[in-house]
Amino acid sequence: MDKNGGSNHINSKKRIIAIIIVIAMLAAMILPLVAAVSAQEPAKIHKGIRIGGVDVSGMTREQAAAALSDTVAQEKQTVIFLTGEEEGQEVAVTAGELGMQVDLDATLAQAMSYSNAPNLIARYKAEKDLEHNGADLTPEITFDRNQVSAVVAQKCSAFNRKAVNASLRREAGNFVVEGGQTGLVVNVEESTDRILDYLNRNWGGQNARIALVMEVEEPKGSAEELMRMTDILGSFTTSYSSSGSSRCANIENACKLINGSVVYPGEEFSILATITPFTGENGYYLAGSYLGDQVVESFGGGICQVSTTLYNAIIRAELSVTARSNHSMIVGYVKPSMDAAIAESSNMDFRFVNNLHNPVYIEGYTEGKSITFNVYGVETRDPGRVVTFESETLSTTPPEGEKIYTDSSRPAGYISVTAGHTGYTARLWKVVTQGGQEVSREVFNTSNYNMTPTIATVGTDGASDALRAAISTGSIEAVKAVINGAPAPLDQTPDQQAVQAAASAAAQQAYAAALAAGDDEATAMAKAQQAANAVVNQAAAGQ
Repeated sequence: MDKNGGSNHINSKKRIIAIIIVIAMLAAMILPLVAAVSAQEPAKIHKGIRIGGVDVSGMTREQAAAALSDTVAQEKQTVIFLTGEEEGQEVAVTAGELGMQVDLDATLAQAMSYSNAPNLIARYKAEKDLEHNGADLTPEITFDRNQVSAVVAQKCSAFNRKAVNASLRREAGNFVVEGGQTGLVVNVEESTDRILDYLNRNWGGQNARIALVMEVEEPKGSAEELMRMTDILGSFTTSYSSSGSSRCANIENACKLINGSVVYPGEEFSILATITPFTGENGYYLAGSYLGDQVVESFGGGICQVSTTLYNAIIRAELSVTARSNHSMIVGYVKPSMDAAIAESSNMDFRFVNNLHNPVYIEGYTEGKSITFNVYGVETRDPGRVVTFESETLSTTPPEGEKIYTDSSRPAGYISVTAGHTGYTARLWKVVTQGGQEVSREVFNTSNYNMTPTIATVGTDGASDALRAAISTGSIEAVKAVINGAPAPLDQTPDQQAVQAAASAAAQQAYAAALAAGDDEATAMAKAQQAANAVVNQAAAGQ
């Protein structure tokens, strides 16, 4: 035999045997891996996986979610203490109150696919790693910024110590100054940033304590600044000598609430915010006030004279008026376009801004049924400058007609008559003189006041058909005649008396017929009015 040929044959056999050995070794490695993979249940989490420290091995997605929900609920009850700078300033809130949210869905998906590598070798290696070391997945935790901010603003507001501005008051004709005090307040935005930064970076799910961001709030004004406020910049007085006791009390009360107000540069003063609410507890009484075209009893009746008096002092100090409304009807204590109406129910307000470089002090007092407001400050205007205001009436509308209101709370026989108001359109001129010479004249405001007819309020509790028929005619004299049991007024001509009697009779018949037909009282009154009008119109057409 050829020695070389024999040698090659032996080498071939050795190579075959080596290959067989390698295949056997690979089979030994692969078969268990294949068996493990085939035995794995893909619907369950692999052994060795934890989520947030909770062992979820062998659980389905639903089972793991249920197991984790209790843990999440407990974490949301973790207490976070928010503290201020001073002793005892501490508020305890839960992580849940701060809007804590845990993204379990993403973490569960990661757990379900943890050992599902794309090839068998990698998958086998991942499973061996889990067997030896395990894996603890951390779900993403987030906090709601809006909720954190709301908690700080609402629950930590008690930490605030507002700055106290320097103040001024007059006693026995002299000014007394009180110095201000610095404040310490929570900075909500920066505190929110600090809380979120700690929770997102350092929080380990345990109780924690976080110091809020506090900042110093400086007071406005100083004793030295306020002591310079000795000049009267504007002053005005109105009289309420004809007012009843309740209206007088309301004016005096509102004046006291305004007296002593200090308005710093750039600040806006609201008379409505200063003197409301209009309640008995706040010192007010029932008195007459305008409501549409009627004068009604309301708490605080008469306070518009207070706002009007202050308005006139403020404009003479040349402060900037930001809100002013005229009355619906003319008032008697100032000229047209010099008034400033306010009403809490409609948020009608008189407001002004201190547009000067120095603060102003408002002094208000009542004396001998007169109310006065003085505006004190530092006078910087030229000594020769004089500011006056002139009212100009542009048109008038005399009152005409009559209107009757019924009041079922008043007994039949009650009647109250209010004279009509003349309607006006007017404007107010601001006139500036320098050294006695006029240097400017400008329209400062314009106003429209409604004309109102003569108004009667008639009691209808227990009213007779005759009284209701007289009311429906719209004639106050006809109502008075029924109430008094007297004939028509003597100043009427026989023809006028006949027309009124015929109108009243027609109204009474129409009213009774409407009620008999089943109409309600309002409809019956309307039909009675129509019948009376028809008689009057027919008489007018025959003249």
